[in-house]
Amino acid sequence: MTTQKKILVAPLNWGLGHATRCVPIIRELQRQKAEVIIGGDGMALAYLEVEFPELASISIPDLKIRYPKSGSFLLYFAIRITRLYSHVRKENAVLKKLVRQHNIDGIISDNRYGLYHAQKPSVLITHQLYIETPSFKRTVRGMVRKLIAKFSICWVPDIAGSDNLSGRLSHSERLIPKTEFISLLSRFSAPKKEKEIQRRALAVLSGPEPYRSQLEAILIKELRKFKCNALIVRGVITEKNKRIKISNQLEIVDYLTTDELRAESEKSEFILSRSGYSSIMDLVAMHQKALLIPTPGQNEQEYLAQHLNSHPLFVFSSQDKLNLANAFLELENLPKITLTELPNQKEPIQAFLKMC
Repeated sequence: MTTQKKILVAPLNWGLGHATRCVPIIRELQRQKAEVIIGGDGMALAYLEVEFPELASISIPDLKIRYPKSGSFLLYFAIRITRLYSHVRKENAVLKKLVRQHNIDGIISDNRYGLYHAQKPSVLITHQLYIETPSFKRTVRGMVRKLIAKFSICWVPDIAGSDNLSGRLSHSERLIPKTEFISLLSRFSAPKKEKEIQRRALAVLSGPEPYRSQLEAILIKELRKFKCNALIVRGVITEKNKRIKISNQLEIVDYLTTDELRAESEKSEFILSRSGYSSIMDLVAMHQKALLIPTPGQNEQEYLAQHLNSHPLFVFSSQDKLNLANAFLELENLPKITLTELPNQKEPIQAFLKMC
């Protein structure tokens, strides 16, 4: 009789994207009869606790990151690199204790670089093998390579071919050792029928403050001016999960579960979202046309806007030049396309569990 493996899954608490893309990983672990423990902090942990109320969860304090009110985030982050390394050491010490206390057999970490273990198989999920920075690119990438090397394997949520989504963020002539492309990670599957449109737009917000709140305020103003039926999902996990009617056409809700978000998406003609990588994977999985708005100063999202500029599902706008009338016209003119169902992660997870 095979012993059930106990696996810790822990996403970075930086918006909800790292948590949402852990959903298909957790589902596949459950299908393969692993015992899953959720680890995390803040809204990322709260989100997974809502999605998987039957699972045990552990609080693992995360590095508190808040965007600067102006200027480049990467410059802001660079001067705090010492703090990052200090946190990685502390996080690793916490993990060692948790492995002993809970008899954990393996770890799957989404962008939490301290959650590696010398004796237990540990996976890092990241699409940023080659981080985009305005300067010191070689130094930053060298640091990332050293951090990745501490893990047993690195899973890249993309495909290796030329029709990839992440571009040079994870593709290079010299692939970092111990990395494996595992296809796109999304909590959603392809639609089974034609959409029954009931509203013009569904806005799905996420990401660190203060830019999440700034975009919320901009969209409320724009949508009220445009006077179209719309729903804004704030991306904030709360106990009451308030739903507020702003006008006859516009409603706001704090958050939606995966099933609820899928249902609301199927009623909506277009999605409005940040150009975060997890959001992009979800939109591709749902075959959903979307306006993507990069977070100001975040080089990764700005690069993805350039890389996917000709993608048949997306149009892009900067936050400070947002014009919904123009964006909706561009979206209407995008050609109708047929996309295939994304493959699941059965084989990579099967191989990981054999290591544990």
